[in-house]
Amino acid sequence: MSYQSDVQEQPQVLHALIKTYQQQSVWSALTSLGEPRTPIILTGMGASYNALYPTWFYLNQQGRSAFHIDTSTLIHYLHALLDTPCVIIAVSQSGESIEIQRLVEQVEVRRRQEQAPCLISVTNSSSNTLAEQSDLSLVTQAGSEVGIATKTYTSSLLLLNLLAKALVGKLQAEDFERGRAIATLLQTYLAESATAIHTGFEALRTSSYVAIMGRGPALATAKNSALIFKEGVRIPAEGYSSGQFRHGPREMITPQIGAIVLTSPDHTLELNQRLASDILAYGGQLICIGQPGATGGVDIPLPIFEDPYLYPILEILPLQLLAEKLAVSKNITLGEFRWSGKVVKQE
Repeated sequence: MSYQSDVQEQPQVLHALIKTYQQQSVWSALTSLGEPRTPIILTGMGASYNALYPTWFYLNQQGRSAFHIDTSTLIHYLHALLDTPCVIIAVSQSGESIEIQRLVEQVEVRRRQEQAPCLISVTNSSSNTLAEQSDLSLVTQAGSEVGIATKTYTSSLLLLNLLAKALVGKLQAEDFERGRAIATLLQTYLAESATAIHTGFEALRTSSYVAIMGRGPALATAKNSALIFKEGVRIPAEGYSSGQFRHGPREMITPQIGAIVLTSPDHTLELNQRLASDILAYGGQLICIGQPGATGGVDIPLPIFEDPYLYPILEILPLQLLAEKLAVSKNITLGEFRWSGKVVKQE
């Protein structure tokens, strides 16, 4: 088991997930869950929190009030939200991190008072604290994984996409076909991307800091790729909303700063392309992932995909591969942590 093998296994994991869940009766239960005005709390930590960005956007676009709150903040500062009727969607690869355990404890207190929220979980298996204490448990079954979330992250993205559509009563057979299609695109990309990834690596290899920018569902990619660079390659990195990047952070651009702009094929593509052009003008090292960015920068092209909420599954793949090449160049073994571990047990 290695980071490299985990990345390569992602298409198979996604295909298996679709096969498992296509005929599940769980979807009809989700459709009838909660009134349309019942708020939905989306929570997790690390990569699990990042995976919830597309779900947050989708549910609110569909008229459901969804709040995206990291679990540490929820249990310590916003726990009053749990006192009102709500649906919690909690994501945790292990189901055992300390914040998730504290959340389960708080929900259990409210169950004894007969005012508990409905708890839905997405975990990697059914044998963990979160899954066992949930009203409804969904499992990605991605298998064992090294410290850095890869296949557990992308399988969570796919399962959350199906979950969100079921919650608003819009899950169709076509959604499972789209899941298969995105898995197939990953397989093709893994076989054909070596040249583009090497070009991107050459642009980043001397960078002292990496900024990744995106809009909408691509915030999941921006935030999670920065997490991979920090924990895996051990270089400073940050994921930004492209709009927020203009409000101050662009002042740090120098030739030593690696700037990655996610040029996702949606209605804000032109805004991201304009930002890419400005970064080049500021003297930054520019990589655009998705659609063509700006003349003079490095493009890592991705095919257009019709569902913008699934696109982050494809979009994260070149960044996973870039992290692998950067780690090798620094003699770092991806997934070997110095100060942390796969499951965080201390607040």
